[in-house]
Amino acid sequence: MKSLNLFIFCALAFSAAAQTNSVSPYSRFGLGDTYHQLNPRQVGMGGASMATYDALNINFLNPASYTDLELTTFNVGFEGSFINQSQDNPAISVRNNSSGMRNLSVGLPLTKWWGSALALMPYSFKGYDISSNRTALSDTNVGITDRFYGDGGLNSVIWGNAFKVAEGLSLGINAQYVFGSIRENTIVDYNNATFYDTRLEAENLIRGMIFKAGAKYQYQLPNDRFFAAGFNFQNASSLQSENLSYQYTLSAARPVDTLRGGNTTTGEFNLGSEFGFGLSYGAKNSGAMQPSWGVNVDYKNTNGADFSRPDGSGELLNAYQLNLGSFITPRQSFQKLERSTNFFSNVEYRLGAFYEKMPFQLSATDLYNYGITFGLGLPIKQRSQAPGEFKVSTVNIGIMAGRRGSLENGLIQEEYLSFFLAVTFNDKWFIDYKYR
Repeated sequence: MKSLNLFIFCALAFSAAAQTNSVSPYSRFGLGDTYHQLNPRQVGMGGASMATYDALNINFLNPASYTDLELTTFNVGFEGSFINQSQDNPAISVRNNSSGMRNLSVGLPLTKWWGSALALMPYSFKGYDISSNRTALSDTNVGITDRFYGDGGLNSVIWGNAFKVAEGLSLGINAQYVFGSIRENTIVDYNNATFYDTRLEAENLIRGMIFKAGAKYQYQLPNDRFFAAGFNFQNASSLQSENLSYQYTLSAARPVDTLRGGNTTTGEFNLGSEFGFGLSYGAKNSGAMQPSWGVNVDYKNTNGADFSRPDGSGELLNAYQLNLGSFITPRQSFQKLERSTNFFSNVEYRLGAFYEKMPFQLSATDLYNYGITFGLGLPIKQRSQAPGEFKVSTVNIGIMAGRRGSLENGLIQEEYLSFFLAVTFNDKWFIDYKYR
């Protein structure tokens, strides 16, 4: 009951504060900055987790992974980022930050062949404020400032199920309900009082379903080694949108005349399909719940060119992403540490890197996002447990340092340092106590 109350409290906090977490001009495109849905353990491994075995954490990247869960798992995660945004021409440098709750999830091993998971997490963030200057074509003495700004974002509820259909082979599917609103405004501001300024306000109320299927196969090798392969596919989807727009003129920031007011239409945001593939190689000692070490590699492709707004326009391109990661727990990996009681020998250490081609091109320039990651899994000591009880708690920390965008052709480059923190509780439910 305490866990249920905690879940409800966190869900209320999440829904109240999860949507205003982007400060990037690149969130102007598409539905905004799409959230990667990684937990801090996966962040520490560069996001490479399509095929990795994990009995204590929920892996939403591959729905087939839920059959790996051995204990009921509850996770709550947060993120904080520091961002330096710069431009060469003109020379500008701005520091920003963002933070918020990122993951609230629970996973259940319902049977030996069926695992299920439920989560509330962001889908995308939109938050930007961009200005550019030009002169009027009819009079070069009249300056014009074009300002574009937007905010809002989309949340999602994910329910996934996985089934073990053969020895080492699991299949799964996620049903993801996306909902929320995004607001985008454009202002044409003249520096001459003779001209009226123009303002366009638009808001999209969005909802819809996205489905992702996954498969995972793990083959046991001699000497406690294993090799695993994972695959996922997300279908092309249409999200329903109610579109509200207002357009009016202003004088000294006060509305003067409505050019188009209260216009409401309906339409769809069309999203392209995605697919990913991953490999994992490592060691898992006999009787151990988690692998002692592993190396993972993932590839993901996104058909961004299929994206379109309700008015039929689409500004995205196809994109891809490469992820590489590894992890090791010294006590489980080195024979001389098997009896060690040192805290740091029981910590899981993670290292990774990623490279992504972003789904848009500006000023004939391809844009990329790349970086390195590091992470720790810190075990929390448990109180004395009753016979049959089995509880594990872990503080997972992930650090991501990266760069995206470009300084070429007057574009903006972002350098960021993100910290991810999550507390994961694992418990064995439905214990029939005979003695206490």
